Amino acid sequence: MAHEHATHAPAEHHPGPGLYVRIGITLVVLTALEVAVFYFDFPQIVMTLILLALSTAKFVLVVGYFMHLKFDDSRFMWLFVFPLVVMAAIGIALLALFYHFTG
Repeated sequence: MAHEHATHAPAEHHPGPGLYVRIGITLVVLTALEVAVFYFDFPQIVMTLILLALSTAKFVLVVGYFMHLKFDDSRFMWLFVFPLVVMAAIGIALLALFYHFTG
């Protein structure tokens, strides 16, 4: 009987454990920066924008690496990016609206 070899799809490039540890450390540092922002005397709008930027960076790291979307089809990434953009636009519009009426 002939020996048949199973054909496997080419292995995709996924990061090793070291990169996941570095990403985890980066997420801890970004979270510490978010907490530290409250201890500085920033204007409210500046603090909000800093927190939005740090949260977006954490979102990109988690979605890109821990959910492996960086290595998948780009359409999957847009399923997460588009709602993030919509949410950020609505959040900024609401902040501007309430700042205008209460400031």
